[in-house]
Parts: sequence; C-alpha cells; structure tokens
Amino acid sequence: MRATSNILLAGLAAQASALVQMEVRYSDNMIDVGNLDLFAATWQAIYAESGNTRAIMTDRSFGTQTNECTHADDYDPDVTVQVKMNGAWGRTPGLSDNQMRDGLVQSAWEVLSRAAEPYGYEVFNGCRGLTWMESVGYTSDAACGPKSGRNCEHACRNENSPGLAQCMNHTWGHKVPSSLRVTAYIDGRLQPDDLIIEFAARSNAVSGGCGWVGTIAGALAGFIPVGGDLFAAGIDIGCSN
Repeated sequence: MRATSNILLAGLAAQASALVQMEVRYSDNMIDVGNLDLFAATWQAIYAESGNTRAIMTDRSFGTQTNECTHADDYDPDVTVQVKMNGAWGRTPGLSDNQMRDGLVQSAWEVLSRAAEPYGYEVFNGCRGLTWMESVGYTSDAACGPKSGRNCEHACRNENSPGLAQCMNHTWGHKVPSSLRVTAYIDGRLQPDDLIIEFAARSNAVSGGCGWVGTIAGALAGFIPVGGDLFAAGIDIGCSN
C-alpha cells in the first residue's frame, strides 16, 4: 500500500512540475456576426455564469448589425447571432482552484480576437442625409459627417448622397470562426478540461480563416495564459477546413 501511495505521489509531483500547454483549434468557416460585442458575449458571459468555477453551458442569441451605414430610423438588427459555449474544468495538481479555467478562457479569447481582427469592418448607424432631400442638423459630435473629423463617403458609398450623410454612432463588425475548442496538455497528456465556443448567424460563411494560423501563432509565441511558471509560453493552434 505504501509503495502504491509513493508511486501515486511521485506521479502527481511530476505532473505538477510540468508546464501546461494550451491548444486551440478553430474552424475555417468564418461567420459574420456583425457588431456583436465579442468580449461581452464570451469572456464576460463565462465569468458571469453561475457555477463557472466548475463548468458553464450557455446558448444565447443577439441581434446585431452588419450594414456599414444604417439610417437613424432603422432600429431593427439585420443579423441574429447565436453563441453557444460549453466548458468544464476541475482541480489540476500543481494549479490553484481556478487556474485551469482561466487558462482555457484567456487562451480562447486571445485566439478568437486575433482570428476576427483581419475581418473587422466599421459599422455606422444613426445615419441621416442618405438622400439629398433629407435635412440634417450637422454636428461635430457625429461619428462621421461634413462637420465631423471624418466624412461618411466610404461607409455610405452605396447610398444616394454619401457626401451629405452624417452618422452618430460607430462600432466594429467582425467575422469569427464558426467553432473554437480549447484543450490543455501536461507532458503530452490530454487533460479532461476543455472549452468549446460556437457561433452561428443568418449569413453565409466565408472560408479563409485557416490562412491566419501562422500569423496568430507567431503573435502569441510569448503569450502565457496564466501568470507564474506553470504554463508554457505560446499556444499550439490548428485549423480545419
């Protein structure tokens, strides 16, 4: 019995001394989620979920806009985005209670935000003056317009009078991978903890996300998801067509 206990303790000690290597894999299908607040819909939603110290499972929908120039009287979102998240984590020898959770969440966010960045586009709403017949009270406080620091000609290029347009609000739209999964390895052994995030929207998927794997991996070469000396630098990243 003592010999068995010693072997078990030795194994736990070796596991505790090994660095935790995070791995993120995401799909090549890029979903246009409009001006969805990615941070609020993922990171903040996970930490706000009851019982997040052990596991989370969410399925929520958000109305967003993809139109780069939306009239002030148009209040309806043109895209409905569904965000599903499913994750579970426990106590890992050598880590504190929530370090594995934090490593999964932070790794997911870093890859998600960087995968979405090349597909970012500006979304303006609260716009008027889209036709020459519409009167507009121009102001320097507008996000774009004749009296603002920038005009709306590019954003409203498909309208009748882009040079006369004024938009009061500005946000960013993005395309994101349709699915992303985070796992952890210790000494090459897959850990039972993982986090899966899935996006869906009423728009056509556009391929091309896998072309950014090298760029994202390079940008995160020195990234350590949790402070201290227990997690390895960098994230192993893969992408599937």
